[in-house]
Amino acid sequence: MTACATAPSDMTDATNLAPASAIMSEAQASVDQADWGTFYSYFAEDTHALSPVLVGVAKIDAGQQTHPPHRHADEEYLMVTRGRGIWTLNGISTPANPGDILFARAWDYHGIRAANEGPMEFVVFKYSGRAVDRPANPHPEWAKERPVRPR
Repeated sequence: MTACATAPSDMTDATNLAPASAIMSEAQASVDQADWGTFYSYFAEDTHALSPVLVGVAKIDAGQQTHPPHRHADEEYLMVTRGRGIWTLNGISTPANPGDILFARAWDYHGIRAANEGPMEFVVFKYSGRAVDRPANPHPEWAKERPVRPR
């Protein structure tokens, strides 16, 4: 955990733009029911360093996905917490197992689908830096989503 420890900032006059620190239960999360399952949005407010921000949990029904593999200017981490599925990263599919984490840098195609045998759950943390320019889209002619045939 020493990697998480940081020295105090030298910036003493900067206003902290983050919302108040909080602990949120699943019952307090915003719930979105969809044909693929349920999404629980825990935190979506910008922080001092990040804008936009999305932190949530997706509970995907067997054989489903939240959307086809896609790409965007935000960076994103996905972590499987329950069940199994298939990752897709830049057109390559690999098994997704509990404890696996995917990092998708800006503009890389990425996605996840639950295995046909049962549901799966994953945590998502999607963000961009507030004080940095978003990376330029290296291929603006490419589609936002890249459909992949299920296995």
